[in-house]
Amino acid sequence: MPEKGDNSLLSMACQLYNMNVIKIFPLFFILFFLLSGCSATNRAYIDTLSLAFSDRDIQLTKEQITQSGPDLLQIKSGERPIAVAGLAFIENDYYKWVSADSKVITMHHGVIIKTHGLENDLLYTAPLATNPLAGDSKLAFRWERQADVENIGYGLPIISTWRIEGEVSRTFLDTPFELLHITEQVSFADTSPYWEGNLAWENHYWLDLKTKTLLASKQKYAPDGDWYDMVYLSRVVRLMESAQ
Repeated sequence: MPEKGDNSLLSMACQLYNMNVIKIFPLFFILFFLLSGCSATNRAYIDTLSLAFSDRDIQLTKEQITQSGPDLLQIKSGERPIAVAGLAFIENDYYKWVSADSKVITMHHGVIIKTHGLENDLLYTAPLATNPLAGDSKLAFRWERQADVENIGYGLPIISTWRIEGEVSRTFLDTPFELLHITEQVSFADTSPYWEGNLAWENHYWLDLKTKTLLASKQKYAPDGDWYDMVYLSRVVRLMESAQ
């Protein structure tokens, strides 16, 4: 932490401004770095995300991901270019990921349970104790929950059934991984006239076969919402390093 009376905060702010980070980062990240001091790790993290957000088509390298302080999550949503979010908070198994434009996706063991800054935000999901991906033993095959969705309704019932599809191979950062593919068949409540027609869809989750670490998912939280195709970049790199 900076000592009282020195110019550390001012110096840090000037560095961030000169790097054009202030123009693209949400206030949270600026305050985080100012209060935590200007360590080499933080500087590397700023450099990494500055690069990522300055050109949305860029693909981060293993070295850039390794240098990052907080974990990084790659997100592809709809027709939008690839974005990268940083892990801002972990609290009671809630993982809050924040993008450069201050959008927040909160996940519970890999399932989206709350959002901020998106169209028709997911405001609340419960109960979470029966989330099938939260168990340490066998996979639960049914999850009944309720959700509050902005501009749509509150206490909307959701029923999902889960199935282990089997082993598959996928490549992340030019490295092949053996994964366990799990699908979630989601059935949403009839919310006419807001949502009509097909109220069912299928989410996908890919776990590392050996460690059961969630490495990727493709999911949405509402019938007509965007798909979120996500890769946990930092987890991928850690598994790559542990295998060496």
